[in-house]
Amino acid sequence: MFPFKLATTSYIYPDQIIPNVTTLAPFLDEVELVLFESGGQDNLPDDVQLRALINFSLHQEIKFNVHLPIDIFLGDKDEEVRSRGISIVKKVIKRTRCLSPSLYTLHFDLRNCNGREETDIETWQRHMIQSGKEILKDGIESNRISIETLGYPFEWIEGIVKELGFSICLDIGHILIYRQDLSLYLGKYLPYTSIIHLHGFQNGIDHLGIDKLNERTVDLILSHLHHFKGILSIEVFSFDDLKRSLQILEKEWTR
Repeated sequence: MFPFKLATTSYIYPDQIIPNVTTLAPFLDEVELVLFESGGQDNLPDDVQLRALINFSLHQEIKFNVHLPIDIFLGDKDEEVRSRGISIVKKVIKRTRCLSPSLYTLHFDLRNCNGREETDIETWQRHMIQSGKEILKDGIESNRISIETLGYPFEWIEGIVKELGFSICLDIGHILIYRQDLSLYLGKYLPYTSIIHLHGFQNGIDHLGIDKLNERTVDLILSHLHHFKGILSIEVFSFDDLKRSLQILEKEWTR
C-alpha cells in the first residue's frame, strides 16, 4: 500500500536475529540488521545465521539493510582510532555481503573515542573524507552507504556525502530530538535519501513509537512520502512500539 519499502529493526522481540526475522518477514519488505556494538565477534551473524538469512532472501520472503556499528570514530584525531573504525566497517560489509543488503547505514560521529565532541570541525571533516575513501577501496558501491543525520547540522558533511557519492539516512527522530528543522531537512535532503529512520521520542528517550509524535508532525512527514521510493524503517526495539507505529502509519496514510 506504500510507494516505499517498509522495514523495522532486527530487535523487535527479546530474542536472536533469526527468530525476529522469521516473525517479521510476512509483514515487511526489509529488516534492518542492527549491528551496533563492535566489541566482539558475537555481534555479527555466525555461519548458521547467515545461511538462514540467505534462505529468506533467496525465497524473496524479506530483504535486508545493515546498520553498521556506532562505536567507531572515523573523524578522530588519532589515526589508530580511525583505522580501527575503518577496519570494523570493512569487516561487517565483508561478512554480510552474501546477503546483498540494499544499504549500509553509517554514522559520521562528531565525538572522539573519549566521548567528547570534536571542536576543530575542518580537521574532523578532512578525516571523514579520508575514512570514507578508505572504506570505498574495498569495492562497495558508494550509494549503498547511507550517512545518518545526527545531532550536528547535516550541512557540515553535506559536501562530503556528495563528493564521495554516499546517500543519506534521514533519521527523523534525531532531527526532532535535536530541535532541527524537519521541514527544511525533508525539503532539502529527501531527494538524496535512500532510507528514513522513523521513530518518536518522549522526555528525552529516543526510538519510541510514532504515537509519541504529534499529529501535525506525522502529517508533515507523510505529506513528503507519497513519492518516496526508498526504505522507511520504523526504528524501534519493541513489539508494542512497532504495532502502534504501524497502526498510525496505516490509518493516517489512508485517511
